[in-house]
Amino acid sequence: MPSRRALLLSTAAIGMVGVGALPACSREEPAPLDDADTLRMRVWDDAAASAYETSLEAFTGDTGIAVEVEVMVWDDYWKQLPLDVASQSLPDVLWMNTAHLAEAQASGQLLEVGGIAGDAVAQWEEVATDLYRVDGSLWGVPQIWDQSIVVAHQDLVAAADGDASALRFEPGASSDPLRDLARTLTADGDGRHPGDEGFDAAARATFGFGSHPDRTAVLGPFIASVGGTWQDEESEFAFASEQGVTAVQYLADLAAEHLAPAGAETVADQGLCQSLFLEGKLGLLQTGTYDLHALAEGVAGAFSWTVHPPVAGPEGVHPLVHAVAAVGVDPDDDAREAAIGKLLTWLGSVEGQRPLAENRLGVPAHRELLTVWQDTWKAEGVDVSAVGEVPEGIALPETGSRSAAGTGAALPIIAEVFRGETTADEALPRAQEAARSAMG
Repeated sequence: MPSRRALLLSTAAIGMVGVGALPACSREEPAPLDDADTLRMRVWDDAAASAYETSLEAFTGDTGIAVEVEVMVWDDYWKQLPLDVASQSLPDVLWMNTAHLAEAQASGQLLEVGGIAGDAVAQWEEVATDLYRVDGSLWGVPQIWDQSIVVAHQDLVAAADGDASALRFEPGASSDPLRDLARTLTADGDGRHPGDEGFDAAARATFGFGSHPDRTAVLGPFIASVGGTWQDEESEFAFASEQGVTAVQYLADLAAEHLAPAGAETVADQGLCQSLFLEGKLGLLQTGTYDLHALAEGVAGAFSWTVHPPVAGPEGVHPLVHAVAAVGVDPDDDAREAAIGKLLTWLGSVEGQRPLAENRLGVPAHRELLTVWQDTWKAEGVDVSAVGEVPEGIALPETGSRSAAGTGAALPIIAEVFRGETTADEALPRAQEAARSAMG
């Protein structure tokens, strides 16, 4: 099921507000912008729409340009996008993710924003901005970005005398820091650990590491951390490399060796690892900053938990970084294009993004707001200081036309490895072929 966790980028999208309330603006019937006109902006997140209200009120006060925000739930958002592209009835500004950028940009209906934003581009987080470059041109104003993190049940980790900030995996070695700590964290009802005589995996009271076939939180970062990649520079799926096979088999083996929840169970219930963490039964969960709200609300002070960089591999730490950007639609009308340009410029400014940062809706794309975001989390009792310094090597999200469909075709086959039905060496070439076929 497509979600922010699987395909990036949003807190839970709820409701549909204002959809269909405004007439579509098409290229065939451009309307000159005057004081009575309103720009349309579409997002998939109700909380973000609420946060934007304050920002857009200030924008209207400064420019006289009114903006109406419409919200669509995630599935409807992406179903509507190709329909609006085909009918040339896109809103003036809309949220975009990298998995759908190529198709929208190829339609010729988007505005190149590098010239619009000018020097302001240098104020945005570079890794987020670069995700929206196509052939050297910039097609989106990054709003928020997210990256992989490890969250640790600090009480369990401390009792195991572990250090969640120094996790590392070493495929091919007899053990490594991740497996050592996961083994100590894992215990059955009688306190026995994997490898102990009489250990009962079916009666585990606590679990070690949340290894499961999550593309964004786990698969992407682990494959990159051994030197592999999900897609190559031409957006061709390339995860069935030697490095990809090694990483996926390592992750599946964690479950087979009882250092993680059973693979069959995590495949059947994609939210199982997070649920176990919230119940206080999982010591280490690799997830993303996009889950911080759910974690803070779910733990609700029941135990201490901490935020750390993702698990490092032989090639270091490679968090998966993705971003939401605002893209502008070319109205084929000079007055309206100028107004859209002003809105995009505002959305890239400190004033435009501050409400998002203050509401903790993803890491702010504007660098000056990072401390605001960190401070608001600190006020909630969550230290996110581990987030902000992005390493040079990162794992990338899906890019290219129908890339989301490609990943969707691959994951059920990769799941076979976690269920113990086959090996990564056998499954990943099949998964890669399915992904390439789905991408067309």
